Amino acid sequence: MSSTDDPDHTAIDTRTADGRNGYVELILRMMRVHRVSLRTLERRTGIGKSRLGLLLHSDPARRPSITFDELKALFAALDIDVFEAVICVEAFNDIDVLDAPRHRSVIALLRVVFRYLPVELLAALEEFDHIDGSDVRPEWAAGLQRAVVRRLVSEITRIAAERAIGWDREI
Repeated sequence: MSSTDDPDHTAIDTRTADGRNGYVELILRMMRVHRVSLRTLERRTGIGKSRLGLLLHSDPARRPSITFDELKALFAALDIDVFEAVICVEAFNDIDVLDAPRHRSVIALLRVVFRYLPVELLAALEEFDHIDGSDVRPEWAAGLQRAVVRRLVSEITRIAAERAIGWDREI
C-alpha cells in the first residue's frame, strides 16, 4: 500500500476570523441547491449523520475541524471539483462567484489549466540539466501569473475573433 492510499485523518481548521469555513459554506450551499439531506449525504459519504450534523452545524463556532478525507468525501458526494472549491474559497474568498455564469466559466477554465500544470512544469524543468530546485524562486510567481493571464486573454481574444469571422461568413 502506498502512502497515498492511507487515510488522511489530519484535521483541517480553515476557519477565518469570523469563524466561518468557506469550504463548509460551499458544501452547505451545494446541499441547498441540489436539495441533499443529511441522510442522503450520510449514504453517499459513509460519514455518520451525527458527525455530519456537527461538521455542518449552523453555528460555525460549534463546528469541529474537518479531516481531509471527510472534506474529499463531501466534495465527491456533492459533485464538487476540488480545484473549483479551492479557487472559490482560497483565491476569490467568495463562494458567490459560482452564481455568475462568466465567473463559472473562468473557474472551469482555471481548473483545467492548472490541474496538470505542476506536472508539466516539472517535466519541462527536467529537460534542463543545469536547472535544479534551488534555481526556482517563489518571487517568480507574480511574473508567471502576469504571463499566464496575458496568454489566456490572448488566446480567448483570438478564439472570439475567429468565431466572429465565422459568424460573418454565415450571414
